Parts: sequence; C-alpha cells; structure tokens
Amino acid sequence: MPKPMRQAWFAITFVAAALASTSTFAACTREQAFNRMMALNQYGMKLQATLPDPLADPQGYNARYPRVTDFSKRLGAVGKTLADQKYDDACASYDALAKDYDVDLAAQGVRPLSALEAQGKHPKAGCDLAEASRRSMWLTESFQHKAQAEHLGRDDWQRFGKQTEPIGPLMQQDPQKACSMIDDVAAEYGFKR
Repeated sequence: MPKPMRQAWFAITFVAAALASTSTFAACTREQAFNRMMALNQYGMKLQATLPDPLADPQGYNARYPRVTDFSKRLGAVGKTLADQKYDDACASYDALAKDYDVDLAAQGVRPLSALEAQGKHPKAGCDLAEASRRSMWLTESFQHKAQAEHLGRDDWQRFGKQTEPIGPLMQQDPQKACSMIDDVAAEYGFKR
C-alpha cells in the first residue's frame, strides 16, 4: 500500500475509533441526576437518624456527627450544580459521594422522577421536585451559616435534623407539602429567601 494511502487509512481508522469511543458515552439526563439526588437525600435522612442521643452517648454522637455533616454539606453543594442543569457534573458528583459513603443508590427505594411526574406530582403552585430540592439546600445552607455565626451546638443541630427529617420523603411524595414544610421551618428560624 502506498504511503499516502496508508496514512489516509490510519487517519480514517483513528477517527472511526475516536467516534466509536465517544458514541458509547451516555450523557447523564435530568431524570438520572434527580434520581441520584433523591436516593442520596433518602440516605442522608437515614444517616442522620443513626446519630445517638447526644445526652445519653456524647462520645458516640461526637464520633459520628462529622460524617453526617460532611455528607450533608457535600450533597448540598452538588445541588447547585443540579439547579444549574449541569446534569453530567451533578451525576459525577453524586456518584463520587455515593462511592465515598458506600451508598447503594438503588437500595434506597426512591420512586423515579418520571413516575412522580407521570402522576402529576410536578409543578403545583410553582413547587416541583427541583424547587423543593433548591429550597431544601437553601434551608440547610442557611442553618449552617446561622450555626457558624451563632456557635450553635449539637442540640441545635439535632433539633434542626428532627425538624427537617420528613422533608426528604415528602420531596418525592408531594413536593408542594415539602416546600410548605421548608418554608415553615425557615420562618421559624427567621430565614428569608
């Protein structure tokens, strides 16, 4: 085979291989990103529920507390990416968080976003799953800022955790109720959006 033909053949083979490798990449969809977020929210609620009573077992509480807050902070940070509709980045971050915490996303048993939307659980009075997620992240961040500024202790964090515990499941079942609950908790603390 003459050299120019060989070079052309190698170039065509290289381009074809490159196209084949990129065509197998599947972009993360809105549905996949939200499903991951809902599963990790569900896990976060379970993780928070495993904290022992700080009065009965202060050492156990102090030992587990940093893991719970780290998880919540990381989950909240990814929420901004999701809200910006950067689904590939959100999925990658959610997957990394799930890996770091050994979370089986499928085992969380959340209903897929498409099933929720098919049942009409999407926009009601301006609050759908995405809005509930944004408000939930905002509420958590607002409390974190308050806790830092006012040097709140573990009892305050535990109280906040108990108040917000039902929000995760409600975000899937009835985003409107979740938004309402978030707004009520925010008003109690004086947070304004």
